[in-house]
Amino acid sequence: MNDELVFAPEEEITIDEHQELYTVLIVDDDAEVHSFTKLALKDFTYNYNKIKFVSAYSAKEAKTILKEDFNIAVILLDVVMETNTAGLDVAKYVRHEIFNDLVRIIIRTGQPGEAPERFVIDNYDINDYKEKTELTTDKLYTTLRTAISQYLQLKDLVNKKNEIYKILITDKLTNLPNRVKLNYDLDSKKHQTLMLIDIDRFSLLNDAYGFDVGDEVLLHVRDIVQKLLKKNMGLYRLEADVFAILLIDENKNLLEDEVATIKAVLDNSPLEMDELSLYINVSIGIVYNQLGNIIQKAEIALRQARKVSRNRVEYYRDSLDIISTIEENNSWTGRIAKALEKDNILVYYQPIIECATGKIVKYEALVRLKHEGEVYSPYHFLKTARYAGYLHKITCKVFEKACAKFEHNDLKFSINITDHDLAEYKFIDFIEKTSKKHNIHPSRVVFEILEETSMSENVLATENLKKISELGYALSIDDFGAQCSNFSQLGLHEYESIKIDGKFIKDIDENKQSRIITESILFFTGKVGFKTVAEFVHSKEIYDIIKNMGVDYAQGYYFGEPRPELIELKDF
Repeated sequence: MNDELVFAPEEEITIDEHQELYTVLIVDDDAEVHSFTKLALKDFTYNYNKIKFVSAYSAKEAKTILKEDFNIAVILLDVVMETNTAGLDVAKYVRHEIFNDLVRIIIRTGQPGEAPERFVIDNYDINDYKEKTELTTDKLYTTLRTAISQYLQLKDLVNKKNEIYKILITDKLTNLPNRVKLNYDLDSKKHQTLMLIDIDRFSLLNDAYGFDVGDEVLLHVRDIVQKLLKKNMGLYRLEADVFAILLIDENKNLLEDEVATIKAVLDNSPLEMDELSLYINVSIGIVYNQLGNIIQKAEIALRQARKVSRNRVEYYRDSLDIISTIEENNSWTGRIAKALEKDNILVYYQPIIECATGKIVKYEALVRLKHEGEVYSPYHFLKTARYAGYLHKITCKVFEKACAKFEHNDLKFSINITDHDLAEYKFIDFIEKTSKKHNIHPSRVVFEILEETSMSENVLATENLKKISELGYALSIDDFGAQCSNFSQLGLHEYESIKIDGKFIKDIDENKQSRIITESILFFTGKVGFKTVAEFVHSKEIYDIIKNMGVDYAQGYYFGEPRPELIELKDF
């Protein structure tokens, strides 16, 4: 008995509806081929699972079935049906129109001359080519088994790929789409609207109550916003405490109403947790109906909202102040990096006069930056250096060059340091190593502390200031009366002197308020025994006034502008 297909009436095959099935689509215009195939494979199983047959009797019918059912495992495909290339048209449709790369396509032709094997293999993405005459029962069984095996392997790879993709585009905590997904969803060719929601002072919540409470706050915000979303909105978590809502075809007036609603509900929905009742305020940045760089524009609007006052809504406009600030910072960041690399961080020196004697008693080392032949003062680049993380490197350059300048004399000099420097673990080691290298005794150096953030809560900064004093270096508070340099700082450490902020000195001959503030500072320093330095002394009139008021030292253009070389002056 041979194993060739035997013509017999089609039998109904009973299938357990709960059993996993592999769907096989038979595409052939000969009804007997359908019957014979089903009969030959009636006992076929793969991994103990049966197959389910679906029949199509034309290319048109096959395309309809394939469009509706993407889970077909194998297609047994005739070539010549309503046309001589109907089967090949189906193959092209599967791969290039509905983009189904999983289904295995087996060409099964009775007229190989109409579709030669090599031509089909070279021009169509098919997986096997058989002539009907060679497909005995055993060969059909083997061919189908191989095809289903390939299908399952590919399906497993696709599932794993999808799992990885889901992890890639999903925020782990909130299970919301993340920034990667938002980038995918944004269409660079369409005008779009994006809203960024930032939780105000979220880092303080984490510091005060711990990260578990911080996570609950994030989930609380997610739940509230999700309930307020409309069909044309998608919610994302970008990073930390920033959420995004992408809006499609949104009317400006409706948008304003929706933003107001979201903010009001968030503001008035405290997170109740154990004995805590945490009220949440948010800042919102919105880019409305814009084309290109949507996320960046929304972030600029958000920064502006936080810069102004927080707990507010800001719309992106090309005229926003922060845009020019960002552009300027970007420009200066590159210049600073290049200056550090090319040794174009310069040090200029300005004399400091003792008012009682009119003599130069020390110099202040002041940083400058050289770029394309121009020399720039700190006004142009110091703020950018702070934000870009270059501030400490600049301080180290200035101190190294100042020590080298004063190595062969016995003059004293001062140098500015910041909270960034004092927060560096190796700063004290650097000071000691550099001083010894250039034979600079600590008593010749005054560190002028310039603060933009209070150091009273920075443990490392406080410890480093104490070590500097213990090593014999002198401390001075720069720009007293401005930023964080105020009376509350004076009791924390031993200071040689304070430098009165120049804005109270430069117009002291005309401004009564400046005179009163300076007198108040002098009254206090006289009581506690601190020396005082007046900067921005630019005329004899101002010099005479501050001398008569009792200021100990003076500095300014009246005595000499900062220069790269030390200057000797006549007595004043």
